[in-house]
Amino acid sequence: MMNQHASTPLSRSRRARLKKNQEPIQTDELHLESQQPQANESTVIQKEEATVQYAGFWVRFWAFLLDQVVLLSLNSILINWWFTFLGEGVRSIGPFATLTFVHAITFFIYYALMTKFIGKTVGKMVLGIKVVSDNGQPLSWKQMIFREGIGRLFYHLQIFTLPIFLILYLFVAFVPTKRGLHDLVADTSVIHDKK
Repeated sequence: MMNQHASTPLSRSRRARLKKNQEPIQTDELHLESQQPQANESTVIQKEEATVQYAGFWVRFWAFLLDQVVLLSLNSILINWWFTFLGEGVRSIGPFATLTFVHAITFFIYYALMTKFIGKTVGKMVLGIKVVSDNGQPLSWKQMIFREGIGRLFYHLQIFTLPIFLILYLFVAFVPTKRGLHDLVADTSVIHDKK
C-alpha cells in the first residue's frame, strides 16, 4: 500500500515537470512559426525583384516609333497648319526654324507629361512597358527634365551636321539593365509592365 501511495505523488510530480518542460518548447515553436511568414514574405519580395524584366532595345524602338506617329499626328493637327498663315519673318529665329523649335517643345511636353503622370507614353502602353525610378519612388520632375530634356537632347547633338550621338541609343542593347544614356542620367529604367 505504501509503495502505491508513494508512487502516485511521484508520478504526479513527474507529470508536472513534463508539463513545465513542454511549455517553453511550445512557446519556442510558436515563436518559430511567427518568424516563418516573415522569412516567406522576404523571399516573395526577393522573387518579385528577381522577376523584373527590363525592356530591351527592340521593344523600346517600336514604342518610340509609335510615339513618333502620335507626335507627327498631333503636330499636324494642332501646330503645322498655323505656320501656313505666318509670314517668313516669324518662321525662323536666326538659324533655327520656329517650327522645329515648336516641335522640340511638343516632343518634350508629350514625353515628360505622359511619363511623369502615367509612367508610359502611348507607344509604351501599346507594347506593355513603363518607365520607373531606380529608387522605387514615383518619378519626379527633376528626373523628367534630365531624362526627356537634357538626356535626349544629347542624342541629337550634331557634329558636321551628322547626329553621331544617336548611336548611343545602342547602349540599350548591350547594357544588362537595358538602360539608355538618358536613363542613366535620370536614374530610371524601362521595364515590362505586369498589369
